[in-house]
Amino acid sequence: MGWGIANVKHAMRQPGCPLCRLCREAERRYLENLLWENVNDPATRAQWTAGLGFCPRHAWQLQRIEAHRYGDGLGNAILYEDLLQRVIPALEAMVPGPGAAPEPIWRRLARALGRVAPAEGHKEAAPGLQGRQRCRVCRLAEDTACAYADWLIEGLAEAEIREIYRNSDGLCLPHLRLVLARGRSRSPEAIQWLAEETVRRLRALLACLREYIRKHDWNHRHEPMRPEERRAWIRAAAFFAGEEGADDPLDDRGG
Repeated sequence: MGWGIANVKHAMRQPGCPLCRLCREAERRYLENLLWENVNDPATRAQWTAGLGFCPRHAWQLQRIEAHRYGDGLGNAILYEDLLQRVIPALEAMVPGPGAAPEPIWRRLARALGRVAPAEGHKEAAPGLQGRQRCRVCRLAEDTACAYADWLIEGLAEAEIREIYRNSDGLCLPHLRLVLARGRSRSPEAIQWLAEETVRRLRALLACLREYIRKHDWNHRHEPMRPEERRAWIRAAAFFAGEEGADDPLDDRGG
């Protein structure tokens, strides 16, 4: 296990789903390293081009990181300049010339950008654009989640790790499903413990939600709310949706 379970233990001592936190940290490290030293790296450029940049969430995260850390957008500008130089000629090649097949130009362009499957009888491809790959940072997050899920499964065989998990905020539903699926055959006992622990904490969350709702009733409005009740609605959303992109997912936000 080594450093992997050490990172899991550290994450479990922080607020929120530990795998969400570890994935966010991996995403941020990748984006920061991209801006700091890999903007001109050929392999990085190839991945950037293959995905036509990043998904919306990670594209804007890259913008925010550079703006906040460096006060400008030079790295982003270099990346997008390179991408546009590749995209424009490919799109120009999609403009039908005399005698071209009678296919609407919007469909030809959309297909070139990898968003529409080729129409029957139209197999030409725009160089560098056909078959757009998924966002590199999204794939990194998925790989990170799988690796740490495996370390957590292995760690749950130990009483110390179970105790740390019991005192943590636990896994969100997307990462719980991942851990259950990956651990079902390799560690049935750990998965059984995790399922029972999840039921226990969700019953407690349900009770807090009911108290939160009840204390909003006019007749009970003067009853003080416990911190766990005030944050129950935030915890419920964090469990079902995960905490992607949230730095402090369990703050008391005006509950």
